Amino acid sequence: KLLQCRRGRVARPGAPAAMPQADVGPTLRDGEEVRLFGGAMVCDLPRSFADVSAFRDVPDHQEVWADTASDRSFIVEVLERKDVADDDAVDFFLSDLAAFNDARSVSLLSSRRLAAEETPGLPPAAQRLTGVGEQAVAKFGESCANRVHVHICVVRLQEQETDLLVMLNDPVAIDPQSSSGTSAVAHGGDAV
Repeated sequence: KLLQCRRGRVARPGAPAAMPQADVGPTLRDGEEVRLFGGAMVCDLPRSFADVSAFRDVPDHQEVWADTASDRSFIVEVLERKDVADDDAVDFFLSDLAAFNDARSVSLLSSRRLAAEETPGLPPAAQRLTGVGEQAVAKFGESCANRVHVHICVVRLQEQETDLLVMLNDPVAIDPQSSSGTSAVAHGGDAV
């Protein structure tokens, strides 16, 4: 199945694309605030995160940012609301992501509801959930696997029939034989 991407290009889901090895200067922000989906949303990201759409096709329903100082990535995804109970949403989306990534193993490390005070600016009726999962996943079909913590926030907007996923892929152990074997393991994924 093909997905329509920004700039009119087409990408195949899961197609490997290497991170650029050269300077990605213009993809780094000058300010603290990042505009997502044409400014419909904003967030703060560390300056080391670069907009992946500057060098790889990204589907229109996603925003993807990669850390140029490590192997972390930040993804915001807008989906049609899934028919799953709110209390099961974190596990559902982490399991779905693990299946898409062909993860060799997956576990749910934590899951909880967020209080409205923890997520200012969201509609009062939104359901807010967060969790952390762990995957053993290979990049680009490699034989070795990396251990990755996936931090997820699920915002469920019933009136808009939408699920908003905010994820940080945070490698905690990178196999030396991986194409990311020379990448630093960043600490403090909870803070991002």
